[in-house]
Amino acid sequence: MDHFHRGDFECAATLAAAAYGMLSAIDNAALCASETCSAGVETIAQWLARGTVLDRTGESRRTESIVIRTAQVGIAIHLAITRFDIAFPDQKTPQMAGFNRAYRFWKEHAISPTQTAGG
Repeated sequence: MDHFHRGDFECAATLAAAAYGMLSAIDNAALCASETCSAGVETIAQWLARGTVLDRTGESRRTESIVIRTAQVGIAIHLAITRFDIAFPDQKTPQMAGFNRAYRFWKEHAISPTQTAGG
């Protein structure tokens, strides 16, 4: 979360994707449907791990750069925290609680990704 707040989005997204992948799988019903199907988050994780993205046909292709939006990184972190909360309901850090409060505020006020990214 410190990386996210500093604007180190590549680091924040990589750590969130790794944390999400390390935790036990959970029932997708526990996550919002729009979050479990976030193609943008999956694209970022794929590119950071392999330097490739999946095209519309599902084929992997190498690309030199992608745009990483603030909202996509926030969703990646939220998904990792949600999975952690379900796996370990009695273990929470103040940083996780604060991020979840900020994320709920962002969703409740319908802040768009371009607004969140400084656009």
